[in-house]
Amino acid sequence: MQLRWTPSFSVSALHAAEAIVAFPKQIADASVVEAIGSFSTFLGQWSTTAGFVDASRFWPTLIATAAEIESNHNLVETTLRKCGRSTDATTITSLAGRVTDIEAAYKQMFPKFDEQIGFRIRPLQDQWLGYGAGLMAHLSRLTEKRLLVAEARIIPVQPVLGGYGYAHIQTNMARIEAVLTNPLAELPEVVRLAWLVSQLNLDVPVFSETLGQQTLQRLAPLAMLPPVLAAAQVVELSHCTSEIAALAIEHWHIPVPLDASVQDEIAPTLMDWWETYLQTRPEWHIAMQALSKMLQS
Repeated sequence: MQLRWTPSFSVSALHAAEAIVAFPKQIADASVVEAIGSFSTFLGQWSTTAGFVDASRFWPTLIATAAEIESNHNLVETTLRKCGRSTDATTITSLAGRVTDIEAAYKQMFPKFDEQIGFRIRPLQDQWLGYGAGLMAHLSRLTEKRLLVAEARIIPVQPVLGGYGYAHIQTNMARIEAVLTNPLAELPEVVRLAWLVSQLNLDVPVFSETLGQQTLQRLAPLAMLPPVLAAAQVVELSHCTSEIAALAIEHWHIPVPLDASVQDEIAPTLMDWWETYLQTRPEWHIAMQALSKMLQS
């Protein structure tokens, strides 16, 4: 597997904006909120009133598209089209203006972004060189070879949450905060990276056609957690236990139902599902359907 590391100023700026909206209490640097908070809130509120439930489609689509399109007007227009929304030119111009405001304020905070992100990315790149091949080889052995992509684009972003990552499954891209050290010794960042990359091939029809895109997006982060932890255990980076799974769900911001207990329900269910999978070895798409039903019940 080949990783292409391609830092993007726009992606990093919009990542910070999304974090302010999605995780306001976990932003470590108040100056980030002060600089771009009002612009970020404007976009977040608009996406909700426009029908983007919890902004679950708008922000990931906007951020992934920003990696490809420089013009902010085209960026907003393309994002809305991908999300199945249409609006007038005035609204598009207004939204593009807020994106420009975010980028301008972010530029003032990080005037040497390219230099800083290049420095920040090296520890994770070194970890991947040391462990990436082993993690992916064991993951392939534990699941299916066709589950893994041959190549993936990795966009490192300036940390605002002390560690975060998101797999943009539809674009074969993952973004990850370029933290200099591991926030959790039990879960090294290279394991988080492996978990992100492991999700990127789940949108191929053999895995996704029976689930639908919404279910897939919700299920993928949970489904790939046990096998990645199991692979990490083989290379002595972590452990595949219910306790570590719960830790990952909480600290990696893996979405779960609001009324569900991570430690008492979600993590034990995941590990029960994983043990059953190892004993029966169904095809992965069948295993994912089973996990979906277990989580619903």
